[in-house]
Amino acid sequence: MNQLAIVIPYYKIDFFEETLQSIAAQSNSNFVLYIGNDASPNSPLPIIQKHFKDNDYRYFDYNENLGGKNLTMQWERILENVSEDWFLILGDDDMIAENFVEEFYKSLQKVNSLDISVIRYSQFWVDEFNKPISTSTNFPPINSTKDIWRSKYFDYIPSSLSEHIFRKDSYNIYGFYKLPLAWYSDDVAILQFSRDKGIFFISKSFARIRISNSNISGKKDNEAQKKEAKYLYEEFILNHYYHYFSNKELLKAIDLHIYETWKTKNKLKINLFKIYFKSRNWFRLLKAPKTYFNLNIKR
Repeated sequence: MNQLAIVIPYYKIDFFEETLQSIAAQSNSNFVLYIGNDASPNSPLPIIQKHFKDNDYRYFDYNENLGGKNLTMQWERILENVSEDWFLILGDDDMIAENFVEEFYKSLQKVNSLDISVIRYSQFWVDEFNKPISTSTNFPPINSTKDIWRSKYFDYIPSSLSEHIFRKDSYNIYGFYKLPLAWYSDDVAILQFSRDKGIFFISKSFARIRISNSNISGKKDNEAQKKEAKYLYEEFILNHYYHYFSNKELLKAIDLHIYETWKTKNKLKINLFKIYFKSRNWFRLLKAPKTYFNLNIKR
């Protein structure tokens, strides 16, 4: 029985065939392939039909481009059709190793016994010519959500959506948190979908993550949107996951966010009262009303 859906939100044709080739080469074919065409100017069907028979995939040809508004909306409308217990959202220019699906099923019994809802694989970045431009990530098999989050936030260990498999039930609870360009939306998904029950890491397989001028990660003309997304992501983290910081780290993060709020003339939407009370920072708690007044009322 297939328990895994591989979902490709398709728009760019540049490296799409390599993505499909990596799926077609899987040593274990117990998965259902979903491809959603986000009103691309280039039909993917000739490439799909070259590598898969008609009954081997489910294709959705959408008339409205949602990825241009927010990529999470494109992910979600494809997922409406998914009935499998687990899903992978694979970028249309990323690739997975031949044993990717095989290692998923080998790990599934252990994952289910621990009630884990997020599986992460090793990954490394490649350029337009498939040349590796980063080293492979590596973690112990079982990790706390906090440790995985801190590894990216503080240690800058890279991660992306394409090396994660999620339990559909967890996704159904939260959906995807919508941030500009869906930048950091995958990080929020990992936090929420894991439900603080940890993340299972598979080191015996990997995903190759493409960095190029044709995708959001590699582009340089979207820095303003990325910056806005980062600000909103920090706001989300400080409101919901401030307990992942040490007190010293938390104070520094709050001060930086307050400064960005003042600089960008936004309104402060983090709950200083709750954060300072739970961290027992009474001096800051007493100053919180003045901070809100200066940022939200006085201006």
